[in-house]
Amino acid sequence: MLNTLAFTVLSAAAVEVPSRIDEVTVYPGTALVTRVAALETKSGEFAITGLPWSLDPNNLRIRVNGADLVGMELRERHVDAAPSARVEELRKALKALERELAGLEDERATLEQVQKHLQRLLDLDSNQHNEQVKSGQSSTQTWGDNLAFLTRELGTNRKAQRENQWQREELGVKLEDLRRELGACTASGGYDQRDLLLDVIGSGDGGATVAIDYLVGNAGWRPLYDLRATKDARSVDLAYRAQVWQASGEDWSDVGLLLSTAQPMLGAEGPEPQPKWLSLYDPRAETSAGAVPRSDAFAVERKALQALGYSDKDNDAPAPRPFASVDDQGLSVRFRLARRESIESRNQPTLVLVGQTRIESSPEYVCVPELDAHVWLRGRAKNTSEWTMLPGEASVYCGADFLGKASLAAVEPGQEFTLHLGADPALSVERIQRVDEHQTSGVFTSDAAEHDAWTIRLENHGAAAAAVDGSALVFVREALPRGTDERIKIELVDSTQEPAKGERWKKDREEQGIVTWAIRVPKDGEAELRYGVKVTYPEKLRITQ
Repeated sequence: MLNTLAFTVLSAAAVEVPSRIDEVTVYPGTALVTRVAALETKSGEFAITGLPWSLDPNNLRIRVNGADLVGMELRERHVDAAPSARVEELRKALKALERELAGLEDERATLEQVQKHLQRLLDLDSNQHNEQVKSGQSSTQTWGDNLAFLTRELGTNRKAQRENQWQREELGVKLEDLRRELGACTASGGYDQRDLLLDVIGSGDGGATVAIDYLVGNAGWRPLYDLRATKDARSVDLAYRAQVWQASGEDWSDVGLLLSTAQPMLGAEGPEPQPKWLSLYDPRAETSAGAVPRSDAFAVERKALQALGYSDKDNDAPAPRPFASVDDQGLSVRFRLARRESIESRNQPTLVLVGQTRIESSPEYVCVPELDAHVWLRGRAKNTSEWTMLPGEASVYCGADFLGKASLAAVEPGQEFTLHLGADPALSVERIQRVDEHQTSGVFTSDAAEHDAWTIRLENHGAAAAAVDGSALVFVREALPRGTDERIKIELVDSTQEPAKGERWKKDREEQGIVTWAIRVPKDGEAELRYGVKVTYPEKLRITQ
């Protein structure tokens, strides 16, 4: 470590030795670069030049094989002329980021306008509902549908605004870094680099080798996936890729590349709570002429001690971060790519391949008729690869057809997960309300009731993931209302088919009130599900949603 070795002033006659980057470990926001060099002799003063300005001096480690390192010094050097190609590349990257930021600003303005519009619709609908209640013409179903739609859209809008803000913040940081680097290249017609001077002592013939590890910022990676399903969705070809980017000021040419989820910039040690001291002060107490209040006297004494080099704190300045090494203790995931890669120092990412595999899946159809008129194909699969699948975006294909984007959650090897494979146009679903009635209390009860009933109609015109006889099994999912008051009774009534009894469906019903039916739809035919929901409550009260 730089801060644990004695610094020795080395002569200007140090022998300059060539070096190359051998390996790079990329983290989510930084990268650990390993640079190697060969020394012709085991003793002498050597200089490794041209190190990037972006390296962190507090995270620098040097290893010498075949000799002993007795002194080191990291020097700063200004190079008079910046390569014109590098300046032009920085300007193009800066312009591209500024355009991207402008697009995000336009998106932010649009999202804010949409939010205001949705809020106005919600207020208007609420006022109309209140007027209808007063006149006795209220439709609980219509009010509930409108409220559910507006609430869902407002939630989606707020989520999009948060993501937009995060993207703008990330772009702002990248823009600042690029402007700083471009300014360093153009302000004085040059740019800054670092040189490492080494004092090495050894015995015997032959030379020695040096390995230098240092952290650089403005680098990172994120996972991307290609999912290519077969026509029957019983197997999926998974291509695991990664987008890697870096603007450290030096190109990584033909290097061994590792991708890690560790975050060395956080350090290895978390914070500890600090003691808090309280004292009492009586403002009515008058100090004698010329006397100094006790609290002020403490301040005077503290300043006097600090002037002599003492402090009441263990360390006034934050300690430099310790060198962060990645260990295999289950705290992070690290991928070593099979071949050497080249990653240029630029704003645009480079796409690399982590691996490819085929995953067997069990296809199933799912629909939510209340919200959507499509029947969606999913594959339930197990991660049989050796890789941990990290959260990321997947491009989904069925054969050569691109179906759209989907998101993948973290999946460990051997863990089951769900692959979203798009909507099947050969299947259709229709939801028709048959009953919408309000029942008042009678002779034997003082409760009122709301009774709603629906027909779910499914058609199969050649499902892709069909059974041998061409039929398709579709899981129909509906959310029943749930009461926040024990006086509200909710019943599933007049269902023409029993709900599915699998463990995952049972859990959904108990925890979220979601009921699932398994409906077999014959080839070139249709199937129908009928069910109703009855909600009873004290007649003097009203149901709100």
